[in-house]
Amino acid sequence: MKRKKTALVINPRAGENLTQLADVLAILAAAGWRTDLAIKEYGGQAMGLAARAASADDDLVIAYGGDGTLNQVVNGVMHTKGRHSIVGVIPGGTANVWAGEIHVPADPVKAALMLIDSDARTIDIGHVQVEGIEFPDAPQKKQRQNVKQKRQKQARSTSKAKQHFLLMTGLGIDAAIMEHVSKPLKDQVGPLTVGASAKESDSANAQQENKTRGIAEE
Repeated sequence: MKRKKTALVINPRAGENLTQLADVLAILAAAGWRTDLAIKEYGGQAMGLAARAASADDDLVIAYGGDGTLNQVVNGVMHTKGRHSIVGVIPGGTANVWAGEIHVPADPVKAALMLIDSDARTIDIGHVQVEGIEFPDAPQKKQRQNVKQKRQKQARSTSKAKQHFLLMTGLGIDAAIMEHVSKPLKDQVGPLTVGASAKESDSANAQQENKTRGIAEE
């Protein structure tokens, strides 16, 4: 890949992804790439860092982190007008599902070497927009009011950027589980944390169901 101006958006992941950073930068420099570093310091910041790199006409914006970091980098580039940047990935997260699907090595140094020797490819980007959710037991009039309010809110928020996804997206219980995943625990035990979050969500749902049933019986 003939790219000269590169931005490396890094999720430090408690410093773990910084240990091999010097080797990754050495590989990129040996290929003649000038790389600017942007280290994520808080949740959601990677999107802004990627958008800034794309606005500066960087040829390649590399996400060095997990699937969440990659998602933010993709959206940051997508939200930049006149974008010409290509997005790359160096795995540095818990599961690295997207990197695994496209056969990028889990080792950051090997991933950097593969990135240099790779060619750009066009891929599909997904977007889902939910205008309203209907529940069988809820009054129809109330549901129509909720949908109307939702659309009015979306109309007032026209400046809000759309969210795109690469591999998958989730609604309902799937999204609730991922929202409540403990980041410190994930850094310690990895993908097993998702299972723990699912068990916790299932327990919370059961408690809420029992509470609702108790109110109904009263």
